[in-house]
Amino acid sequence: MDWFARWARDRPEAPYLISADATVDFAAAHDTIGGFVGGLQRAFAPGSRIGVVMRSDPPNVLLAAAVPLAGMTLIPLPAGGPDALRRQLARSASVAAVADPGELEPAPARSTIPDRSAVHSAVFTSGSTGTSRAVRLTWANVEASAAASAKHIGHRQDDRWLAVLPLHHIAGLSILWRSAREGSAVVLERRFEATRVAGLLAGGLVTVASFVSPMLERLAETGLDRVPGFRLGLVGGGPVSERALSVGGMLLLPTYGMTETASQVATADPADPRIDRLVVVQGAEISIGAENRIVVDGPMVSSGDLDAPDRTGPLLTGDVGRLHDGRLEVLGRADSIIVTGGENVMPERLERIIGGLPGAGDVAVVGVPDETWGSVVAVAFTGDADQEDLEKRVRQSVAGHEVPRRWIRAQTIPMLGIGKIDRRAVAKLFD
Repeated sequence: MDWFARWARDRPEAPYLISADATVDFAAAHDTIGGFVGGLQRAFAPGSRIGVVMRSDPPNVLLAAAVPLAGMTLIPLPAGGPDALRRQLARSASVAAVADPGELEPAPARSTIPDRSAVHSAVFTSGSTGTSRAVRLTWANVEASAAASAKHIGHRQDDRWLAVLPLHHIAGLSILWRSAREGSAVVLERRFEATRVAGLLAGGLVTVASFVSPMLERLAETGLDRVPGFRLGLVGGGPVSERALSVGGMLLLPTYGMTETASQVATADPADPRIDRLVVVQGAEISIGAENRIVVDGPMVSSGDLDAPDRTGPLLTGDVGRLHDGRLEVLGRADSIIVTGGENVMPERLERIIGGLPGAGDVAVVGVPDETWGSVVAVAFTGDADQEDLEKRVRQSVAGHEVPRRWIRAQTIPMLGIGKIDRRAVAKLFD
């Protein structure tokens, strides 16, 4: 499973990493990774947990690739945010060291053949449930996820996959793994800047991309209208409005997955990209359990959190959904359901509806306490639309118990690192 050795032999001059500073082909990537592997093996014991700050530049990406090949566990750490957060995460994962490519002395590597059941990495969740957890992923999990993604989207060797999502989260990391497996290129961007990304897309550099919905809203504001050579984009992280899916005429596919499944397990059909019907990817098995919770099984599913006992049976997720002739409709998070007057309201559904209205901007829906109803539906939006006009339009589209009773115009919608709404922070806006 040393993908880099394979492509260094078969496609040595093909690019793996394309950044503003440098382009690294597979031959150079393999050589650099080999030096890092040797340096890690000389400095640390087999099985050590090695933290890598996932900056979007070639040295850090190649160091992250070297850690599992050295027989150690990769612990991806956030590049942004305070040092205290990285130290806290490193302590929680019991890392032996946080390695830096500039300080690690390259050395000859000892040959290692990774066991498919060995832990490849431990990736922190986004914290959308309140606590960020380190989920262990084996080599088999990573391989199965990358293979399933490639099959679904028709991943090609001449693809150039835009990476603008944080690389310490599974959505960003999986781009690196998928491209390494297929022998294709990653277009590395240090951060998402709408004007620059629109330029890359309009210039024909990118063929595949991964986005979250707020990024598409920003791209729409740039006036992006042509994307030559672009094949498709994956859109995850939460609700996606119809408006977001129409940016630039791109083929954009809503996708569903999580850290515990090593990324995507259900994605819209490229031939029929309806927003609410996702095709289960090859190898994954999805069913609906108690309280309409989504249940996932398959070779890409983690057996549990780092240092926790193995989970038995399929993964019971925190998401609610329905199956339609084998296709998945994701309704939202079970813990975000608003109960108002005894009726359930899915905030994600309202966010899609309101977010698709002209002038609404970014939208977040939460429940806030109410003496009469227990909770009422509250909406924060960032656009310049008239609030009364939005209310009137929403009333025409939803049931009576779903009609928002409180509205607030916000400068920004609080977000977690991967583009998911921070609902606790949004609810505080109504205090």
